[in-house]
Parts: sequence; structure tokens; C-alpha cells
Amino acid sequence: MRKAENLDLLRRLDPVADDDPARAVSAETRNDLLTRITETPQQSQRPLPAKAGRSPLPAKARRRLVPALVAASVVAAAAVTIVELPGDSRQEALGAALSFSSEGDYLRVRIVDPYADTARYNKEFKKHHLNITLKLMPGSPSMVGLSPAATFGPDSPNIKQTDDPPGCAQAGTFPCVPEFLIPKNYAGEAGLVIARAARPGERMALTGAIDGRGEPLQGVKFRNLRVSQVLAILAQRGYTVPEYRVSANGTTSSPKTVPPTYFVKDGFLVKDKQVILFASAKR
Repeated sequence: MRKAENLDLLRRLDPVADDDPARAVSAETRNDLLTRITETPQQSQRPLPAKAGRSPLPAKARRRLVPALVAASVVAAAAVTIVELPGDSRQEALGAALSFSSEGDYLRVRIVDPYADTARYNKEFKKHHLNITLKLMPGSPSMVGLSPAATFGPDSPNIKQTDDPPGCAQAGTFPCVPEFLIPKNYAGEAGLVIARAARPGERMALTGAIDGRGEPLQGVKFRNLRVSQVLAILAQRGYTVPEYRVSANGTTSSPKTVPPTYFVKDGFLVKDKQVILFASAKR
């Protein structure tokens, strides 16, 4: 029940009620009620001093307090109902890895727990009679929320991937939660891989271009710069290079160091603030 509906119900119970029922009872009256409620059983047995013919509470306060309490109970009941709404983000608190909400002929599937394992996702898809597998893998910043690998059956073109909020993957804003619109009558097979933000110390499984959005060399024209130059730029940004990749004579080695005069060809974020660079002795 929305707030406006709550207030409408309150006004039908009490035509002079305002938007805040708590203001209907004075501070003096509330203090008096609290004192009476917290008295011990022995104290409550003694008659309370009151003048003949006068109620302990003013008539107006009694009349205003009752609908306020009724409205409060209505709001509490509405809150319980909201928790159970399908597709609501509160499903995370209930242990769900995915949320499903109905939109016409489609189901909107939203990733609630980005660290769940594949078995949990697949189990929840099966509950909705969908033969779909989904796996989230740690990715570098420019890859988070994207689907670099997907296999669809012949009848799956109608599955659409979106992001919440819309456009966050392209804009590089976070949090960026992948969503899918799946036809309710979908009977095919589909396999999805989505990149998620890596945990601290976790090795990247999906990496984007090292000069991409949010990556270690974002905005730097690094190709064919000397290793010494690129190391200086990375150090300024808080990154280290624990090893390199060097190709020569058809083989690739992984040395810990290379001459600073070598040229940088490429690179990728391996984990946290660690980068691997591809280097060559030739420009």
C-alpha cells in the first residue's frame, strides 16, 4: 500500500487528521501514556488521581490516537507484503541468486548475487522451466557486466541482455547489474558467461584492453613505448608488473624482468594492482 493510500485511509477514519499522525498527540500526552505503561503491576493497582468526570486523556487526543494506531498497523502489514514481491531486490536477503519478474510475454531475469556459483543459477532457471546456464566470472573493470561468451540455440534470438541502470556498461558507472528479457514460452537452450567485479586477490578470468575504461593504462598510447616508460606510468597509478610475456622464434617465455629498453606491445590486468606486459626487443 502506497503512502498516499495510507493517508487516504487515515483521513476516512479521522477527517481532521494531517499527514503525520504522530503530531496529533501532544508531547505531554505521550509522556503521560509512557509513565502509565511502564508502571509495575503493584503500582497499576492503585487508583490514579483524577478529577471526577474527567478522563485521563483529553477526548480529542483519544479520538485522534485510535486512527493513528490503526493506520500504523496497516503500514506494517503493507511492509510485509512488499518483501514478498517477485523480482524485488530484497530476494537477495532470502538467499536467491536471481530474481524473476513478469513483463507481458517476457520474464525479466536479474542477477541478485553476483558471486553465486553456476549450480545455484541453473537451479533457479530450472524452477522456471528454462534450459539456460549462466556463469559469472571475475573480469577486469572494462568487462564487468558484459557477456563476452554466449551460446544460443536456433530459437533464441528473442533473448535480450540489458543492464540496470540502463547504459551503465557503456558509461562505465557502477553498480552495473546484468539483466535478461526471456520469452515466457522459451523452449530452447542457452549458455551465458557474464563478467563480474573480481574479489580482492582474485585472478581475472576475463580481461579487457589494458587501455580500456577503468583499466591500468586507460587513455595512454602505450604501444611501442619503452618498458621503462610504461613502468613509470603504471607506478604512478599504483600498479606493479610481476612478470612479462616475451615472444621470440615462435616461442613465448614468462620472465620476471626484461631490459628496460624493450618495447611494450600489449598487456592485461591479472589481479588487484598487478599487470602483465607483452614486450619485445624490436619495435
